[in-house]
Amino acid sequence: MTARPRPAHAGVVLGTHIYPATGAAAERMRGALDGWAALAGVHLVNLQFADDPNPVVHPSFETLAVLRQDSRRITGKDGPRKPTVRELLDRIVDVAEAIGAPYAGFSNADILVSPNAIARVAAGRHDAVIFSRMDVDPLTTAPTSEFFSGQDTLFIRPAVYRALRSRLRPYIVGEMPWDVIYTSVLLTHCRAELVNRGDDCRHVEHETIWTTSPFAPYGWRLAHRDWTYFARWYRYYEGAKTLRAAGRPAREEDALRRAVFGPLTMVERGKTAWRRLRYGGFRGAGA
Repeated sequence: MTARPRPAHAGVVLGTHIYPATGAAAERMRGALDGWAALAGVHLVNLQFADDPNPVVHPSFETLAVLRQDSRRITGKDGPRKPTVRELLDRIVDVAEAIGAPYAGFSNADILVSPNAIARVAAGRHDAVIFSRMDVDPLTTAPTSEFFSGQDTLFIRPAVYRALRSRLRPYIVGEMPWDVIYTSVLLTHCRAELVNRGDDCRHVEHETIWTTSPFAPYGWRLAHRDWTYFARWYRYYEGAKTLRAAGRPAREEDALRRAVFGPLTMVERGKTAWRRLRYGGFRGAGA
């Protein structure tokens, strides 16, 4: 199923999973996706489940019904049907390679991605660019706070993704803690930029809905296998919070990030191998 012609080339590919929504959630998503449609130099992809007879579409997106993994199947739990981040990236990277786009990007479908974010990526200075978001008031759209404890949007060079894919486990979209672990992996293993100041990517505030998810145990089991990266993230995040609270300049936070996300030490490599063996037998834990 294709709702939009595929171009011969594009500056970046940006993909997501457009999910069934109603009420305020549908309005937030429609507002974000309509904004994506106005971005220049971006080919938009909507990834849907291969067996869904009624996929949700948007006229500005190429819709591909190609997803085969989902949250219910890999966890054995009942709940909302969600894709895995890794399969989404697999398919977005496929499209980027097919049209010769230098970057493949994924974002949650309710994130307001700005032209400035696309320009930052298209400048081509990094292997990957990862964005935190600026939360905005749902009524006034005024900025409320930088949500730098997590990330919603990332872009990566296709060849770099292929090289790092084995380190990126099949976490479920919209569930903790895929974002900070993917961020930690990219900051550790490639030339990645973390953008966690300003409003290049914005998000309309709403009630948190993932804290009591039936899929949470699955995500945390994967996180135990990736604890080296999770621990790295929190060493950086706790230090960054302290620096920001003290009003220290951004360059000090940049220096902290470089110090935390250097090459893995021998101790970290050993602990990572041990954790993968210990937790590798869990159903759906992924390779």
